[in-house]
Amino acid sequence: MRDSDFVLGLSTSSGAAHVAAVQAGSGGALLLGTAFKVLFEFSITEYRSQSAELLPRLGQGMVQAGLTGANCLAIAVDIGPGGFTSLRTACGVAQGLATAWQVPCVPLSSFECMAATFAARKDPDASKGGEGVEAACLMDARLQEVYAAQLVLQADRTLWIKQPGLLPYSSAALHEFTREATNTLADAPIRADLLPQALAVGTSDVSLGLGTAALGHVRFSHGVVATPLDCQPLYVREKVAQTTQERRAARDVNL
Repeated sequence: MRDSDFVLGLSTSSGAAHVAAVQAGSGGALLLGTAFKVLFEFSITEYRSQSAELLPRLGQGMVQAGLTGANCLAIAVDIGPGGFTSLRTACGVAQGLATAWQVPCVPLSSFECMAATFAARKDPDASKGGEGVEAACLMDARLQEVYAAQLVLQADRTLWIKQPGLLPYSSAALHEFTREATNTLADAPIRADLLPQALAVGTSDVSLGLGTAALGHVRFSHGVVATPLDCQPLYVREKVAQTTQERRAARDVNL
């Protein structure tokens, strides 16, 4: 592995676009026994400008860091759950770049990216051991629902304590779900409305791009990769969009 080799991480599941590039190196952060340093990192919080700004900002970051596609080892992508259009954006960009650069992908769920971001941001010694990182992860799913899962993040796999699913948008439901969790991670709406004691992950200040890239780096080093076509959005809801008739009916009810 050359000093210039890197793993690129893309995450748009939270509504914001988070991008980071990391490479192996001492003196930086540590995730699940693997040391890495951040080459560049940025977020695009304005939803409507993501599709226009993502690739230009990515290109700018690579130029400033002195990187090219030839240096890329793999592209890690947050496949969801999350917003319908947002996930398609991240998966599409990852597929296109991986195909152009002829590198593998590392598909990761939003929950894995949240846990990895939490572990990579905190005291490096805390994620050094082989027991993994345990967390309950919560994301606003809109429509008065919450995406939720509880997992143990390990270097070469993820153990699911509670499988990804949907919960009602209520304090009682979330307190019960997280009652036995070692760590509870949540995005900004959940913390503000329901669980203020939860740890913030997925905000503009705590970018999911870092966790996505760092975990992608760990998984790549363990040979856990996929083809670009395997980067498909993960939808927890059985129905991810409404028909025109359903949107009209909902509009009429709300009038």
